[in-house]
Amino acid sequence: MAKQTVQAVKNEIQELATGNYKSYSEQYESTAPDTLISVQELAKGYWDCRDNKEVVRDEKLGISLDDYQLWTKEAHSSFLKAHGHSLN
Repeated sequence: MAKQTVQAVKNEIQELATGNYKSYSEQYESTAPDTLISVQELAKGYWDCRDNKEVVRDEKLGISLDDYQLWTKEAHSSFLKAHGHSLN
């Protein structure tokens, strides 16, 4: 098994989030407050659905819900930029 790092977990979460944004692009192609709340709820969903191995991994690496929320937000910003949306 590959050694887990914070960067590897970040990449996994961002790939999941980006896939979600692409699958439901009409729901995520905005920086409106409701969209940003959905991005945060997506992170919370990932956090709440972790299996025991993932919980142990995150505890060992010092990863928190705040990290998941930051990473999904970063992925959302990248998604918007890739689809020609302004972040202003």
